[in-house]
This record gives sequence, structure tokens and C-alpha cells, in this order.
Amino acid sequence: MDQREILQGFLEEARSKKTHKEEFASEFLKLKRLAIKYKTDKTYPSTVAERPRNIKKNRYKDILPYDHSRVELSLTTSDEDSNYINANFIKGVYGPQAYIATQGPLPTTLLDFWRMIWEYGVLIVVMACMEIEMGKEAENRKSDYTIRTLKVKFNSVSVILPHQTSLQTLFSQVTPVPY
Repeated sequence: MDQREILQGFLEEARSKKTHKEEFASEFLKLKRLAIKYKTDKTYPSTVAERPRNIKKNRYKDILPYDHSRVELSLTTSDEDSNYINANFIKGVYGPQAYIATQGPLPTTLLDFWRMIWEYGVLIVVMACMEIEMGKEAENRKSDYTIRTLKVKFNSVSVILPHQTSLQTLFSQVTPVPY
């Protein structure tokens, strides 16, 4: 079964659950209970996310990346950068690091978000939540994701990336390091 067939099967199952809302709600509650159990039992620790210098990089205190599958950044933009971002790899058909799940960037983590996009060669970004948070609609949401200039350093080589209008423009100028 190829990835397209798997995705189509998933979408059909999701549509079915949409018409049977109690089944969908039951599955969501099961996942929530499982997540609480994993956190309580420390089945999958998130010690890096809980470090004092990283706490401020988490949008929510209860949604943290697991240590065993977290995304680590290696590119640095300043001396204050760390390798931490609130993001986890997700297993897919073609391997254990097929996808990345992350939070919407905060004003203070915007450069980390773009460092991750560039470093891992992410070509598609999907926002899987509403643009309303805590009952408030984001003001001028597009400006939250716009960068003016990004200076990155990797293996003692510095590159300055000017203001970009699209990821396609970015990747036509710079080739990411393959992993």
C-alpha cells in the first residue's frame, strides 16, 4: 500500500467519525487519558523541554516534545540560541522522521521555527489549528511568520539570508544540508 492509499484510507475513516461524533469524542478522550498516563508515569520523558531556559519557548506548559523524538537544531543565529525547539519527529511510511509536528511559533521562537524549516529542508507547512487562541483571533497573523533577515552559522560558515517572500525563493538560493 503506498502513501496515497494510506492517506485516502485515513481521510475516509475521519469522515466516518465526523458523522458519528460520539466515536470521535471517545477516541479523543482515550488519547488524552493516554497522554496524561504517559506524563504521570514518565513513560516518555520531556526533560529537555522542562529545563528553565526552554520553558519560555513552549506555547503551552502541558504540550511538550518527548526527549526520544524531539527535533534538535544545530544552526545558530546568536550566542543565545540553543538546540531546543518545541517539535517532535513523527514516524511515517518512509521512516521514523517523515514528518515534524510543532507549535505555532511565538514571537520569541520565530527564528527557531525558520531555522528548523531551513535545516531540515521542510517544503510543506500545514497549520492544523484555528487562528483563534484563547478566544482571540490573531491580529495580522501573516506578520507573525515573516522574517526580515536571518543570519545562520553552521560549521563555522556564516550565511545571511535576506527577507524572503516564499520558501521556494529561499530554497532556490540555499541548499539545505542532507541528513
